[in-house]
Amino acid sequence: NKTSRVTYDYAVASPESSPHWERIVGSVATAAKPTDINEDDGNPSKINSHEQLIAQFKRDVASLSKTDRKDAYLKVAIWSCVIGYCEALTTHKDSSRRYSIFPIPMASLIRLVHDEFLPLIETIPSHANNHRQKVQSLSNAIWKRCQNKSSSMQDELHANSLYVCLCGDVDGKSLDCFGAALSTVIGMNLLGYASILTLSEDHAYESHILETQSEENPSKPTTSCNNSNHDYATCEVAVPGNTKASQSKRGREISETFIDLQKQSPRQQSRKNITAETSWLYMKDNAVLCDNAGMALAALVGNMNCDIDKQKPAGESGKPQVVSGALYTMKRDMLWVLYDAGCIDNFPFALMELGECEEHLSSARGLEWVDASDMLRNEGNDDATTKADETMVLQNEYFFLLAISISKKNYKDAQAYPYLYAAHYHRDAGREDQSQEYRLVESMRLYSEASRVASQYRYDAKDCLQLMKHMTTVASLIAKDILLLPKEAGGDGKVARTWKSRENAVAFATWLIGFIDSLLLWEENEEKQFVEILGTHHKHSLGKGFQLLPEDIRVTAVDKIYSQEEEHQTRQTAITEEELIYFKHPRSKRLSKGGMLMQALTKKKVVINEMVMAMPCISSGERSTRQRKRFK
Repeated sequence: NKTSRVTYDYAVASPESSPHWERIVGSVATAAKPTDINEDDGNPSKINSHEQLIAQFKRDVASLSKTDRKDAYLKVAIWSCVIGYCEALTTHKDSSRRYSIFPIPMASLIRLVHDEFLPLIETIPSHANNHRQKVQSLSNAIWKRCQNKSSSMQDELHANSLYVCLCGDVDGKSLDCFGAALSTVIGMNLLGYASILTLSEDHAYESHILETQSEENPSKPTTSCNNSNHDYATCEVAVPGNTKASQSKRGREISETFIDLQKQSPRQQSRKNITAETSWLYMKDNAVLCDNAGMALAALVGNMNCDIDKQKPAGESGKPQVVSGALYTMKRDMLWVLYDAGCIDNFPFALMELGECEEHLSSARGLEWVDASDMLRNEGNDDATTKADETMVLQNEYFFLLAISISKKNYKDAQAYPYLYAAHYHRDAGREDQSQEYRLVESMRLYSEASRVASQYRYDAKDCLQLMKHMTTVASLIAKDILLLPKEAGGDGKVARTWKSRENAVAFATWLIGFIDSLLLWEENEEKQFVEILGTHHKHSLGKGFQLLPEDIRVTAVDKIYSQEEEHQTRQTAITEEELIYFKHPRSKRLSKGGMLMQALTKKKVVINEMVMAMPCISSGERSTRQRKRFK
């Protein structure tokens, strides 16, 4: 329950008085065309309630498997316009420009696709079935059509739909990378090409099956994704701007992006080593391939942004975050439809988003208890007693566990976000209910897993920008929500947490060391210092965080980490109320047993200076006396 940190906005003004209604209804209502909607075909001219909306969405999702690819993606195009329109209505930062969702002018939104998007893609010149050139021409046309800005795509909110591409002029919006990739993939499929929306955790691009290697560059190796039997070529499309340089970059194989980086910074070793396969931003070998209209639709719904004010995540700032309650309910129930239809069975992101929707505004289904024993138990543990035990969790937590499980099984455990979503969930639960202190330990374990995944990627400041921001945010949340508590009797400020269970505190401390261990290892693998929270003067530095734990807890935690005594084989892969798990065996050289850093963590006053944090020499393990500068 996020009610203490989030304010849910429910606008009541009629959408018929909005500039969006004027744009789509006023501009097409006077021109009756053969594309006018016939309600006998199952397409209502208006949708007047949430129930009608979900019923129509359910009918369309069910029809995807019964129609050809073009017709299926036509439905994706229409729903991208519907969803983008509803998001624009409900999330404007000016409250006087926020409107109720209903009624939705469905006929006008369908005509918007037929009258503005289909003519746009039909103007794309023929390229003798050259897929890559077609992607380049189409994405160039889409970027030329949308409202371009000089700002970065990362700064654009509510710019993730075909509606923004066609009607971004209403609110002065351009496309973000997801909106550009989605619009391009929809267009390619409507033109008869088998085009696949491809998603990393922070980027989107186009993929397509290579029928023969000679279609592309025969000397260039191809890549199989997600244990697929196919080889895929990729196309970059999310390059903003309409300069010749921007246009020439679209349609290229994503590996060429890294060749450019190396040319721009030939002296930077990190850019020489990073590739599409070792990049977090692209995660080529483990990207999610939305290879059917149902998954593309799930990506579209999952990317609905219900935030109204652009500010720090709930809990980081002093005031509640403002979001659209109506849009959250719409997103939640659409994701349930896709879940029931099997469209998100292999899609961790969509499962996480459904879990978060249920955490925000729970439905009756979201409050059901589900047996999660199989996902919380070590693989290969066939003990009969264990099988008889049941661990029941709420449905929303089940979705987070399922996302982690699928990421491990189908995407080589290459995603950090499933761990972060689950960690935030447990942090909130433990923070709001003091009787569930163990949940804080589980959240720390999950944060540690997220940093472990992050450390597997090659580091580049631009490539890992958002990933590094997440690690910094985690450090802030650990300090403010777990290690600190508000003063009693309504006083200002915070005090260090007094743990109810000493064992919970010890287990938490081991996982905090685990979180830091992976970040230290990441730096050591890259042979440079770049993790900002490892800086000795950072607001949430290592020393400041550990000082908030009692000395005896820190000493016991360090002993626990290096303890050689055999422990019973735990049945669980996660921390529960009945059983704790401890972090063991750090991999970072700076956390070696008896090293300066470990010694510092066990002192009454934790003092961690530049010498303690200095990079070890890779060859000998000795500390470098030169590498002190922290890279930004």
